[in-house]
Amino acid sequence: MKKTCLDCGKEFVPKEQHHKICFDCNKKKHEGAGGTDKTRLKLPDDYLAKSYFDEKGHLREGIFKDDAKEVARVLASLRMSPTSLRAFYNKLIAIENKFKSSDNNFDLIKPNIYAFERDVAYQVSRGVVSEEFRKFINKNAELAKKGPKEFKGFKEHFLSVLAYFKDVSR
Repeated sequence: MKKTCLDCGKEFVPKEQHHKICFDCNKKKHEGAGGTDKTRLKLPDDYLAKSYFDEKGHLREGIFKDDAKEVARVLASLRMSPTSLRAFYNKLIAIENKFKSSDNNFDLIKPNIYAFERDVAYQVSRGVVSEEFRKFINKNAELAKKGPKEFKGFKEHFLSVLAYFKDVSR
């Protein structure tokens, strides 16, 4: 039985007999109410401004802890699936394996990092991953392209995000 939506006037088939507004209007009505405000869910503007390294050239604690937890929290809040996150991490590991099997010739894997960014862009266009995930990948890929040391920083940071993801998504 069709009804007319009280908000927009569009005809719709209610899921339950007592529903008076269409699914789209109901969704708009509840966005941001009592839940997470998706307009505020984004990576900090200064995300990875300090790079992966401290003053001594060692990997910063933040890429293992605070920065990683914040990225995981944002991605989980935007309902990224753990499967998608793991799939991209596995692609990163495949690039690392190619690097190791090429006698550590970093120039050979740079095209794979470019392709990694391309693959993320495609999944964003399909609605599989969020724009914030693309920002996470693009910022890290920008740093990782600089050399093997930075690439290792990206891998370690991504692994930390993956590790905290399940914890923060509860």
